[in-house]
Amino acid sequence: MYPKFTRADSLHGRLDAFRSSYDVRFYDIDVTIQPETKSLIGKVSMLALCENAQQTVIQIDLSSLLTIDALFVDSILITDYKREYNAVFFSLPRTYAEGQEYTITCSYHGKPAEAVRPPWEAGMVWKTSKSGKPWCGVTCETLGASCWIPCKDHLSDEPENGMRMKITVPKGLVAVSNGMLQEHIENEDNDAWVWQTSYPINSYNMTFYVGDFVSYEEEYKGAERTFPLIYWVLVEDLEKSKASFAQTKDVVAAYEEFFGPYPWSKECLKLVESPYEGMEHQTAIAYGNGFKNTFGFDYIIVHEVAHEWWGNTVSVDDYAEIFIHEGFAMYSEFLYVEKKYGEAKRDRYIRIWANTMKNIRPVVGPRDVNFWDYHDTDPYVKGALTLHGLRGLIDNDSLFFDIIKSYNMTRRNSIVTVKDFTDYVNERTGQDYSWYFKQYLYSEKKPILQVKPVKKNERCPDLIYVVENGSREHFFNLVKMRWTNVDDSFHLPVSFYVSDSSSVQVSGRECAAGLDRVIPVTDGVCVAFYSNEVDKLFYISNSTAYFDLEFVKKFKKKK
Repeated sequence: MYPKFTRADSLHGRLDAFRSSYDVRFYDIDVTIQPETKSLIGKVSMLALCENAQQTVIQIDLSSLLTIDALFVDSILITDYKREYNAVFFSLPRTYAEGQEYTITCSYHGKPAEAVRPPWEAGMVWKTSKSGKPWCGVTCETLGASCWIPCKDHLSDEPENGMRMKITVPKGLVAVSNGMLQEHIENEDNDAWVWQTSYPINSYNMTFYVGDFVSYEEEYKGAERTFPLIYWVLVEDLEKSKASFAQTKDVVAAYEEFFGPYPWSKECLKLVESPYEGMEHQTAIAYGNGFKNTFGFDYIIVHEVAHEWWGNTVSVDDYAEIFIHEGFAMYSEFLYVEKKYGEAKRDRYIRIWANTMKNIRPVVGPRDVNFWDYHDTDPYVKGALTLHGLRGLIDNDSLFFDIIKSYNMTRRNSIVTVKDFTDYVNERTGQDYSWYFKQYLYSEKKPILQVKPVKKNERCPDLIYVVENGSREHFFNLVKMRWTNVDDSFHLPVSFYVSDSSSVQVSGRECAAGLDRVIPVTDGVCVAFYSNEVDKLFYISNSTAYFDLEFVKKFKKKK
């Protein structure tokens, strides 16, 4: 099911005493990009806060492909350090009290790993634009920011005070990074661009783009304040970009309605034309979809902008929990389609993606090994469908949307887990939905709804009728159904409709008017149908992607 994990995986993914003993407060990054040699020269300073005075040996992270030129703590040179894979261990030169700050500075150089299939197989991307000028950047989710800068390469540590990045590039090129442009320094042989964000930011979101860029912007009146939408594109794509990027305002407005104010409104939202398809880099989203509106909208804009709410401000500490990033971002696509085009087109959009579910691994994966296989798209698709199914279970849109919005608002700039979200849903609804999340996020098994004919002498004390216009006459079929491939706590409700009649209702023994859901239990429940087309009657609220239907002659005994 999973690959064999190694010591290198643990060094990257585990938050042990070597990294938990300090908290990074700010990154100051100074890097020179050399496209001709596909290399870089850099100097990074990390302002750190001591959180465990007893832990005197610490770990920072830097790719083994890059050479350390000098390492300092405050002004003291560290000569005795140990490198193991991409981890760098060394002793602090003196004792720091808890709450005391110190600065780790690392100078380095080299040729970073190149991306094989960006952004999924990550690394540096070195390309040339149509104008013949260098066009490059970095994408490093899962691979880690340590592929190009020394850092504390763990999702749990987002520098509270943000980061500053100075990028020096060959003359005539533009460098774009996160946050707001602070300074453009023109030298004789090169140009330097200085960017800064004051918001917390995770390490794989810290990025740069280099190219023959030109920019334009528009003002957006946000829920909290007015801020700029800024677009950086290659010179040759300026006019082409304007039609596609015009939809950005609508996307941001929809998400502010669903999830609350744009999280980085004191700065900006940028789309930057990238030499790879896309990535949710905070305030500097990578856009590389060729200005295509495949579904009537540009899904890269719709998906990546959603990450500003889900992944960038509400974040996880381990790729095991990546559902919070990708499942919510994809569900944001569903909501955007619903708002813009209506429920029918939303359902068609959902069906397109539901067909891609794999059910090979659980959505929530193993912790402490930095693992997430991009081939497994279930954290996106199955994650989004899990949220859509939750909406159907709660059966109260006002409550559901309030839960999603208030969860985002109360968890901003913090680390969350799937359990935290589950607990929040249970608290707000007063119901226990743990069984639901357990099945769809923690198990790779797809529920099976088994249906069998009822024998003449078989007892059916909980008989449920599928009736037409309130009539119980002319029942052609009596069947029993049960859930399998699940544990006994699973009780997903299923709706039944005669395929050619919208007037059909589902009623219990007491004929409760308007009851539209039946809960098959693991021991079975009996249903009588007005139609003989039993195989066309089963439809779960929202999508049949939630289970498989199996007709059997008899129920086998459970093991």
